[in-house]
Amino acid sequence: MSKYFPQPKTIKINSDVELIAFQCQDTVVQLASIPPGATFELHRHPESQIGMQIAGRLEININGTKEILEPLQQVYVAGDNVLHGSINPFSETALAFDVKRITNSEEAEEVILKVSPIQDEVTGFECKSVVGSWFEIVITKIPPKGIIPIRQSANETMGIILNDKLTIAVEEQQQQLEYGSVYYAPANVLYGGHNSSDETVSLIEILIKPRSNFSFKDALLRTDVVRSLTTS
Repeated sequence: MSKYFPQPKTIKINSDVELIAFQCQDTVVQLASIPPGATFELHRHPESQIGMQIAGRLEININGTKEILEPLQQVYVAGDNVLHGSINPFSETALAFDVKRITNSEEAEEVILKVSPIQDEVTGFECKSVVGSWFEIVITKIPPKGIIPIRQSANETMGIILNDKLTIAVEEQQQQLEYGSVYYAPANVLYGGHNSSDETVSLIEILIKPRSNFSFKDALLRTDVVRSLTTS
């Protein structure tokens, strides 16, 4: 079993909802399909948790603060031991992901963060981004035949492919991934990707801030080596 391409584990929350969970070292990434009327009761845990809608809408409740989450527009943040839960009051099934991790972060955090448009300085690809005290989320549109250059980052990075397929290489391992799979690149490990299809592929990357006093600016890509990737 590869730590770079973790195997999914199904977790049944209640009669309506199952999660697909991926263990990425100290971080858990979960994918959820939430049918109309489904509820996550208010709960708390020692891990900090963030999450985002992929499709459909969801009402999130963080310690009494309620917000309707729109697809790929906001990230909710529930700190360690903060009450949080959600409900799908809409007629459409919602797809979402969340990330859980012990952070020991003492920095104050807004419970709802807005996503803003940016541009990848290396590739020029269209992106959106949001930065928190211990994480960054980047949503990138990779055009047909587009290449994500091989890179090495001070951040731990986890990726979720939203549509079609994307070839991902981490160190010497390479897989073609689609929605329902996650890749994991530890800090300072070489990784990259290649869209061999004729469709634009959307990729969500979750970057975990190093456990130090580095800012995200300090933790940006330190090495960018462009090379072609071929599908197996």
